[in-house]
Amino acid sequence: MISPDPTVARVVSTGPSRRAATVVPRWPAPGAATPVGCRLEIPAALLDRLHATANARHGAVDSFLLAAHLAVLSAVTGEPAPVAGLITESAIRPVRAEVGGRSWRELAAGVVEVRADSETESVLDLSPGGVVHDGVLGVRFADGALSVTSRSDLLDAEAVTRMAGYHLSALRLLADDLDAVHRVEDLLSEQEIRHQLRDLAGPREPLGERMFAELFTEQARRRPDDIAVSHRDRSWTYRELDERSTEVAAALLDRGLATGQIVAVVSARDLGWAAAVLGVLRAGGAYLPVDPGAAASRIAGVLDQAGCSMVLAGAGIDGATVGAGRCVLTIDELLGTGASATTVAVAADALAYVYFTSGSTGTPKGVMCEHAGLLNHLLAKVADMELTPGEVVAQTASQCFDISLWQLLAPLLCGGSSRIVDSEVLLDVDAFRDELAASGMRVAQLVPSYFEVLVARLESRPGGLGRLRAMSVTGEVLRPDLVRRWFACCPGITLVNAYGATELSDDTTHAVLRHPDEPVTLGRAVRNVDVSLIGDDLSLLPLGAPGEIAFSGVCVGRGYLGDEEQTARAFRPDPHRPGQRLYRTGDLGRWLPGGRLEFLGRRDEQIRIRGARVEIGEVEHGLADIDGVDSAAVVVDSAEGREAILVAFFTGSGELDGGEVRARLAAQLPGQLVPTYVHRLDRLPLNANGKTDKAVLVALAATLGHADGPYAAPATPTERALATAWAEVLHVPLERIGHADDFFRLGGTSLSVVRLLVKLDGLVSLRQVLAHPVLSELAAVIDERRPLPPQRLLHSLSEVDSDSVATLVCFPHAGGNSVNFQRLARELRAPGVQVLGVEPPGHDLGAEPAELATVDAIAEAVRTELRDHRSAPLLVWGHSTGAAPALALARLLEDEGAPAHHVFLGAIRPATEDQLRAEDIRVTVLGDRELVTAMLEDSGYIEVDGLKPERARVVGAAYRHDVRSAGEFFRGALRSPLAHRVDTPVELVVAADDPHTSEAARHLPAWAGLTRRLSLRELAEGGHYFPGSRATEVAGVVLGACPHLFRTRSPV
Repeated sequence: MISPDPTVARVVSTGPSRRAATVVPRWPAPGAATPVGCRLEIPAALLDRLHATANARHGAVDSFLLAAHLAVLSAVTGEPAPVAGLITESAIRPVRAEVGGRSWRELAAGVVEVRADSETESVLDLSPGGVVHDGVLGVRFADGALSVTSRSDLLDAEAVTRMAGYHLSALRLLADDLDAVHRVEDLLSEQEIRHQLRDLAGPREPLGERMFAELFTEQARRRPDDIAVSHRDRSWTYRELDERSTEVAAALLDRGLATGQIVAVVSARDLGWAAAVLGVLRAGGAYLPVDPGAAASRIAGVLDQAGCSMVLAGAGIDGATVGAGRCVLTIDELLGTGASATTVAVAADALAYVYFTSGSTGTPKGVMCEHAGLLNHLLAKVADMELTPGEVVAQTASQCFDISLWQLLAPLLCGGSSRIVDSEVLLDVDAFRDELAASGMRVAQLVPSYFEVLVARLESRPGGLGRLRAMSVTGEVLRPDLVRRWFACCPGITLVNAYGATELSDDTTHAVLRHPDEPVTLGRAVRNVDVSLIGDDLSLLPLGAPGEIAFSGVCVGRGYLGDEEQTARAFRPDPHRPGQRLYRTGDLGRWLPGGRLEFLGRRDEQIRIRGARVEIGEVEHGLADIDGVDSAAVVVDSAEGREAILVAFFTGSGELDGGEVRARLAAQLPGQLVPTYVHRLDRLPLNANGKTDKAVLVALAATLGHADGPYAAPATPTERALATAWAEVLHVPLERIGHADDFFRLGGTSLSVVRLLVKLDGLVSLRQVLAHPVLSELAAVIDERRPLPPQRLLHSLSEVDSDSVATLVCFPHAGGNSVNFQRLARELRAPGVQVLGVEPPGHDLGAEPAELATVDAIAEAVRTELRDHRSAPLLVWGHSTGAAPALALARLLEDEGAPAHHVFLGAIRPATEDQLRAEDIRVTVLGDRELVTAMLEDSGYIEVDGLKPERARVVGAAYRHDVRSAGEFFRGALRSPLAHRVDTPVELVVAADDPHTSEAARHLPAWAGLTRRLSLRELAEGGHYFPGSRATEVAGVVLGACPHLFRTRSPV
């Protein structure tokens, strides 16, 4: 507490409470760092009032200065209880106070001393002599003046001046009313408020009175013979699209369609769909897109919720699909009738369309947007993407994703055309690249997840993108490294980072990037759009402070269809712009120098899954609707380096298991709302408030992996002993390991399985662990001392949920095992890839000694075993020395007329005969223990601490054999390339931090005779054994090389 000292505020320590020091947001100036400062005289009248207030409460003026500083620090950082440094008597003491919702009197009385985890960035100097402070923000009150100092690389001169102004405002407010509640916006000057409201808004451009449909008809009159829309091998001119859409409009008007009445279009994306969309708008109706592939119950549910009585149906859609009592018009039957109608002139505030998005209450929300918002967004795209007559725009998005609308309509406002690209084409990246080139597309927009797949393919197979000149990304966070990779592949193609929300008529900010070193931000507001950063009370925040991103103006939609309560929560009257609606996005951001907006993340449970917005509540309500589910909770698993996934937990009666619940959920919800994993629990964990403890569930999701069943404790002495061994090698609490748990689903890796074999000291073999990974089954093997399974080289490392769409055969590195690919197998399970690990003879630590085999013998044996697995396309991975049997297998398969689809060679660099011979000598002269130690130092999979000498001999001998055998194979290939040549595409995959494969590109010509189709892919990091350390990235390489093989939904 502040003591009643008339000179210097003293703070009472509250003990060893440890807090993180508050970080001051940067607002740097370009150029070299220089000292910056601002000194403001405190008006004498204000000083007198502060002294009078202090004397009246027997306190110190310094306590008010400290309260003002903490209030400012809270305002600029968004922290409700900031930690600052207080200089008294030449010492810096960390102090903090609860600021939010408190009066100035409470704030001044509530300052306590704490222990900071790091040096405080903001320091208030109240010492008589002053201490030099080189932090981010230094504030000093002395001689009737306020001084603020910093460095220009941290805060520029304008930011420092603003900071000084905030402090002076805080002192005025405090002196005016000590009992008033602190409010952030009151700290801002009129000049800053004016700057935020006017200068940071989008440019003002008149919309005019005519909306989209009328403007399209004008374009159709001006350029009737130009191509307007195309799909596959068909195209329509502006005249044809005008006629076809008029026929649709006439049919709707003949059936009494009223202005603003909702019309559902249930159709695949094709030319008929384009005519239907334009026909609805020309008739004055409101367009409602519905996925024709959705379950009939969901289609009917959406139509019921929308109160929709008119449906335009594509092929295969009938009355039974959409529900009884609706007027269903088949699109193909309306086209070519010659019917005519005058385009209905609609008002700017008339309803233009409705898109359903995920809802937190469990029911999807129908977002209503008006014609003015639609037209403004279309014109913003024309302007910022610099669309011109004759240019082709890629229409790639699903009709239920709002970006599909601008992709179809925007080019029609400027004489361009829209090219509809099928989802099947998008799934094959090479086919999409071919489509871009063949169609002459100039502009495209994708979500970052698919964009990354495209970039990866450009890296592995360099080449152009036809005439493309601008690429936009939207719907997910765009990573800076992806921007750099894009410009490395396509230096001349502009990148536009677009941001918005369905409630905002789509995108509301654009950041146009032309160089790889530009900062990746949300950019600036588009035309006629107002954007603000606000606090919980809707007040404006200081420039640079984190806050909620909010928009107002023409872009803001009307609200949620039939849901006044949710509309009132999200759509509010704008307190700063009378007469405008304000929409709170729920996203956090901050202003940057130059008026750019930075994205900081979500503030609630609404997330993005494959670019689509998902609210956890809708998934939870879907689970609750399933018979037999008593309670349910859903969490997000977003482990570092992987895309976010949903994980569900439920309790229930009967025999329901996770797989059945997931299948039922998939039948009623869109794909992005279906959890990747579903776990059954006896009960959901609760926190102290009696609510579901989701923090526990997040941790449990990571621990359980793929397991679905309820927990059951180990039942036998062997199970309990085995569980103890698992706990030690997996670093999982013993109490979480159950009777039915799977070793690998609990996080088992190649390293941990070798540790387990060492710990069990011969009780089981690697083959037995792979064949019986469940605790109870492996314990039974030990109890019954079952003989080893028949010697086979191929071991299934993953079970896909239905017939696999591809099989990946993996050859391990020198001395390695099939288990080295366990993590990769888990990553590839969901896309439907069965992973078969090769277990070379003589490599199993837990098995009886076996004779080591040559490269050709291993390849021949694998080919023979593969005859049981050739129902799906075959992919081959050979890691390091495993590249030799991988290439040998590829050649054998080609010789028998059943070639592999793709060969990946990891962590290997083409070598000369001399280099191969030198490596042969190295492994020959080293002993077994030295070789194993070398593997460990090389970041290998194995740990040698617990290996007995006989086990070290097994690993060392296998390592030596593999290196020499592979060397012999490659020397033979260099001498007789025709005998070893493969026509299958071969992709070298290396990590940038692996010294064994440095400058791999320079060495590629050494293999020119070995394969005619050789490419190189470099991962940013991962060392030599990256299939285990970077399994997610490696899975991406596999999927990116062969995207058309896999069962994935289109991400765009």
